[in-house]
Amino acid sequence: MKISIFVGDLCDAPAEALCTSTNPRLSLYMGTGGSVRARGGFTILRSCEAIVDAEFLRSGNRHLPAGSAHVTTAGELPAKVIIHCVASNARHQSSPAIVRACVTNALQRAGEAGCKTVAFPVFASGHAGLKFDQSLRVIVQELRAAGSLEHAWIVFNDPDRIDTALAVIRESFPDAEHDVQVST
Repeated sequence: MKISIFVGDLCDAPAEALCTSTNPRLSLYMGTGGSVRARGGFTILRSCEAIVDAEFLRSGNRHLPAGSAHVTTAGELPAKVIIHCVASNARHQSSPAIVRACVTNALQRAGEAGCKTVAFPVFASGHAGLKFDQSLRVIVQELRAAGSLEHAWIVFNDPDRIDTALAVIRESFPDAEHDVQVST
């Protein structure tokens, strides 16, 4: 498997599946979800609303389980699908276990959609307060364990985190081919 660090907007990562790090309501108002909605169009948001409505009909709850992953259209984006990963609970808190479930479930959804390339944000490292390197370590460990992708992109915006990300990849998945791509 190849792992590319992609510094830039998730929507610019050249993967078949783009994963968002979202809340239990799939609201797509900030972070990776906000970017996907803004650049991919409102059909993606409408698909998310339909998923939440279906959960309400099924369970009476408008919050999706933390760690779950849900597929929608990619709208106007060149990706094949968007995989919305619920990276925090209803209190906007996360944990390594939730991140692990997000990656595992996203890989399963990507496989079901026929995607061999996936872009992952560093789940829960924004509003949910998980440390960047802690989240990234879990993501890379899960990618190593799964081994089912051809190419994974780890996406973040801060170029000052490249060295940390490279160190985590080298430590957690030493056999992975890796590179750095900076979006312009």
